[in-house]
Amino acid sequence: MVKKYNFFGKLVQVRSAIACAALAIGVGALLPGATQAQAISYAGPLVITQGGTYTGNYQSLSSSVPCVLVNTTAPVVLLGCNLSGAGNLIQSGSGGNLVVRNCTGTGLAPTVDNQAPGHFVDAYQSQSLVIEHNFFSGTSGIVVNRWSGAGLGPTLTVRYNRARNIDGRWRNGGGARASFLILNTVQHLPGVDVAYNEVLNTPDQSLVEDNINLYNSSGTAASPLHVHDNFVRGAYPFPATGGPFTGTGITTDGDAQTLAAATGFVEADHNQFVGIGNSAMNIASGHDVYYHDNRAVSSGYLPDGRRFSAGFCGLGVFNYYRQPGGVFANHRVADNTVGVVRWGGHSPSADRQDEAPDACAPCQGTVHLPGPVTLATEDNEGSLWAQKLQQNGVVVGPLGAAAPAPAPVLAPVVPITATGQVVNPGFEADGAASGTPAGWQATFDANAEYTESYAGAHTGTYHGTHYRTKAYEVYTYQVVNGLANGTYAFSAWVKSSGGQAAAQMRASNYGGPVLNADFTATPGGVTAPGWVLLTVANIVVTNGQCEIGFYSKASGSQAIYFDDVTLAPQQAAAPNVAPTVALTAASSIVLGQALALSATAADSDGTVAKVAFFNGTTKLGEATAAPYQLSWTPTAAGTYALIAVATDNAGAATTSAVVSVAVVAAPVAPAPAPVVAGANLVLNPGFEADGAAVGSPANWQTWTGQDTDASANYTEAYGGAHTGTYHATHYRTEAYEIYTYQVVQNVPAGSYVVRAWVKGGGGHQTQLRIKSYGGPDITVDAPATPDGQWVQVALPDLAVTSGQCEIGFYSKAGASQWLYFDDVELVAQNSPGTDQVAAAALLNPGFEAGGQPTGAPAGWQTATGLNTSDNVDYTEAYAGAHAGLYHGTHYSPEAYQVYTYQVAKGLPVGTYTLRAWVKSGGGQPRAEMRASNYGGDMRLASLNTVMNDWTLVQIPNISVTNGQAEIGFYSSAKAEQWLYFDDVEFVLQPTAAGANSALNASFDDDLTALLGPRQWTTQAFGATRPFASYTEAYPGAHSGLYHGTHYRPEAYEVYTYQVVKNLPAGTYTLRAWVKSSGGQPRAEVRASNYGGSLVSTAAPATPDGQWVQITVPNIVVSNGQCEIGFYSKASGGQWLYYDDVELVLQGGASATSATAGMAASALPAGPTLFPNPADGQVTVSVNFAQATAVTLVVTDMQGTPVARSQQQATAGDNQFTLDTSTLPSGIYTLQIQSSQPTLVQRLEVKH
Repeated sequence: MVKKYNFFGKLVQVRSAIACAALAIGVGALLPGATQAQAISYAGPLVITQGGTYTGNYQSLSSSVPCVLVNTTAPVVLLGCNLSGAGNLIQSGSGGNLVVRNCTGTGLAPTVDNQAPGHFVDAYQSQSLVIEHNFFSGTSGIVVNRWSGAGLGPTLTVRYNRARNIDGRWRNGGGARASFLILNTVQHLPGVDVAYNEVLNTPDQSLVEDNINLYNSSGTAASPLHVHDNFVRGAYPFPATGGPFTGTGITTDGDAQTLAAATGFVEADHNQFVGIGNSAMNIASGHDVYYHDNRAVSSGYLPDGRRFSAGFCGLGVFNYYRQPGGVFANHRVADNTVGVVRWGGHSPSADRQDEAPDACAPCQGTVHLPGPVTLATEDNEGSLWAQKLQQNGVVVGPLGAAAPAPAPVLAPVVPITATGQVVNPGFEADGAASGTPAGWQATFDANAEYTESYAGAHTGTYHGTHYRTKAYEVYTYQVVNGLANGTYAFSAWVKSSGGQAAAQMRASNYGGPVLNADFTATPGGVTAPGWVLLTVANIVVTNGQCEIGFYSKASGSQAIYFDDVTLAPQQAAAPNVAPTVALTAASSIVLGQALALSATAADSDGTVAKVAFFNGTTKLGEATAAPYQLSWTPTAAGTYALIAVATDNAGAATTSAVVSVAVVAAPVAPAPAPVVAGANLVLNPGFEADGAAVGSPANWQTWTGQDTDASANYTEAYGGAHTGTYHATHYRTEAYEIYTYQVVQNVPAGSYVVRAWVKGGGGHQTQLRIKSYGGPDITVDAPATPDGQWVQVALPDLAVTSGQCEIGFYSKAGASQWLYFDDVELVAQNSPGTDQVAAAALLNPGFEAGGQPTGAPAGWQTATGLNTSDNVDYTEAYAGAHAGLYHGTHYSPEAYQVYTYQVAKGLPVGTYTLRAWVKSGGGQPRAEMRASNYGGDMRLASLNTVMNDWTLVQIPNISVTNGQAEIGFYSSAKAEQWLYFDDVEFVLQPTAAGANSALNASFDDDLTALLGPRQWTTQAFGATRPFASYTEAYPGAHSGLYHGTHYRPEAYEVYTYQVVKNLPAGTYTLRAWVKSSGGQPRAEVRASNYGGSLVSTAAPATPDGQWVQITVPNIVVSNGQCEIGFYSKASGGQWLYYDDVELVLQGGASATSATAGMAASALPAGPTLFPNPADGQVTVSVNFAQATAVTLVVTDMQGTPVARSQQQATAGDNQFTLDTSTLPSGIYTLQIQSSQPTLVQRLEVKH
């Protein structure tokens, strides 16, 4: 059930001669089946390029052209529009600020194969979106894809809409997943409100997946994403009697493997999900999801009485994407009312499955509807919904407008009615206006009774009417048979002109007297809005039937309308049932420890108001919401008798059984011995203690995942240990998940470093994990080592405060994937250890110099943007440092732009990793850690997501060639947005066999997403257009910001490549990191034109969403060049991501760059700028190994080019003059582009 929605983040400009106002000229299209509806004249598609309010009628008969394209970031309001189209009805691009209100949308049949009807609204990276009081039918719903706003003011609101028949079917058979609403990667957005929407899907006329799908989308802890008070009926396969089906009423979804990226902070309450296939409410992904006070009802029958076999359960909670424990966590499902028929099920009774078996652990307080659950039970949910709307004064659908244009009717539908069901309750069965509506009879003046669409139905197209131009008397009725004896309510939605001698709803022939309910006049008359629900209650059926009808005795031109009739059982009030409660606690604890008290409480006919906890008669505390828990620390040793008392909403109370807890005095522990400087605290760190290869190494423990046994972990000598004879191994011939760990005890409080030597085959998730030390869990990825070399991973500055530290190695791997680890260390900080990782000598990396907060941290420089003061970056102790007392901070109560940096000099040539610990409030337009001026392009790590805990951020593979590197932290932020940073390191990585020769290998050179990344060429085949290949940031690069992508919604064939020139003859390896949807006929990395035949390696499918590295080895270059590239031949919707491409010389020698062999024996001096800051001009001094054309490009801090100069350089030193007189004062980046690797310098302009 993996669902991928991938949209290229560039809005295509559509040329149009249509003015930005409502057009009177149209195609005059009249929708089929609207026999009495007013004809609508449609204009062609509308392109909006200016803000304002727009109305009118627009139509597109092409699946590829939206009816309305919003192509501006200025506020736009679509008000009262009528839209009809085969593609998207409304499409909004990046930065959209859109309100859609009182609009009507009708989806037409697609004009191409393998494509569903378009979306009612398709919004990409909106900054504000409100969709309310609309009607739409026959579309594939609403898609909100990603978000660009900062969550200030109105954000995302979807409410008061009426939707019919969400449809993902293709015209040529088959279909795509469609939802009433899907949020795709809308992350950390407060203020989201999805409320009072009415969604009705008809069997065999719709194909919906999840009616509401939240995919990698989240609110915030303070403002959860709120889905409430919605009514959804119907989620069926096509055909509706089919079997397998994966749709739902609502699902939290998404494959993200981190807390920040996963779906989270969701609250769904007081919704109704009726007649839903598969599951009414699923939690399949994410964290902090709270479902409560919802209703889920399904009878196991289709509305026409056919048996429905695709139902599974009402509530389900399961980790579909196998997210880590800290990501799939903290769910609550409480106090939901459920009655779901699952044929063959047994929860809580035969043919019921209210909760998924073994997949509803957090479910508490579920109220199970009494059986049987029938179609009448489903219909009663509609009555409850109508009552809710009336009681809350809510009107769904367009306000003050005529009925929405109906969807095309292909042929009259003859109802097949189940026993005990109203026939033709909505007056739609005839498919047209009728004088003799199916299922209903008339007496007296039959000409005064008919159905029509005039003035709009309550739902659908038609309503019942009593009307004549002269005085009349008429009674419209039907007899409902096969009723179980009991108490019923007869309800309908009505309007009345008023003034009649009699206008009534009647119930009779049920075994009691005639019961009436009188119509009241509708303000403004029957043509005005104002349908109201009228009910005849307390109909005590004793003879198995009931006659229901509408009676009028009226003067000429007086009228009543009636629609959406129900006859449903009334629920009689039952005596209150006391709640149930059970208490659990540990049987014994040591004095001074906290005791966790946990109660399980439920109330079958109401809710649990509170659970109180007692020691004998002494109250210890209480909990008023699930989970019912209390932490209590006894003050004396002894035996305690504890109870829990649950009280329900009616005041009934129940006491649990007594739980006895023994509290024993704590032994006096000896003081821990001091740690010898440099001593390793890990036991059996080199896996030599057993003196042989073993399956369970001494002092280490093993945890295994599902379907994995402990034999996936062992020690061996195979391949050679890092030191000694043995190393530890993770390996199986089938897929496995395993964790090997040790809890190091008696660790004195202090600062430590954890180190280990690893090897890995790559392609799977491998991590060094540190836990239980007194801080948040930490993971460090173990790198792949295809060259077979041991590499050291290290985590410095670990502040141990708990007296212990858990160190472990985790693998989640496919068959035959492996990890080796050896020589594990936990040593006091600054101890020499067995083998230190070389690090650059940064100044004041922990911001502790001076011993106090400062506005100018020693060793660091500050550059500020326009209108930004110098005091927006500083050091402070607020909220706690990662280590020590102080951390660096970016913050201001006003919008600001600042860059805090230093230049590390005297660096040996090599490959480095920049890492730092950061926290971020998130939402900044840009917040980045940067590395530049090292001899290559600027490298970035984005920090603008929410990081409430200290998080280790790294930029690996920085190839220093000029003896220096500028490292820093950049923020372009709105008022009160903040960034903290601490414990910065610039570390030399273990030497690789060769340097990378590929240009723009990480697709970050352009500093933006675009179709033609620098240094790469795209070749499209056949009908494929070039934009099947592009770069993007979604859903995260392997490193840096951007990666390459192959993707189209239709079938495509594309090749993205570059020719690397000036290569010394030798044997090379081509490597790249990839992700893939899988299923493509071909998706591969290639090497060609190197003096040999084309060689390639296929990109594997990565359903777990992890980047994997693939390799093309043994490329024997004999002609001085090599063409490298990525080729895809794929079906629509299939995709390939690629990043961090390497072409390296195998063996001891290395190709230093794409111009290998040209480097002088000594490093040339790096470029310099003088003066800097500059006023009218700046002189650029730079050395080149040979003559070359040079382009100087100046970009602002957002990466937008603002100046460009073409120059010609000679071999040796060169000086160029660049005019800066027209540039506003501020911070810029200067890129020096030539045949050699691009050089980047920071330029400051001050006038």
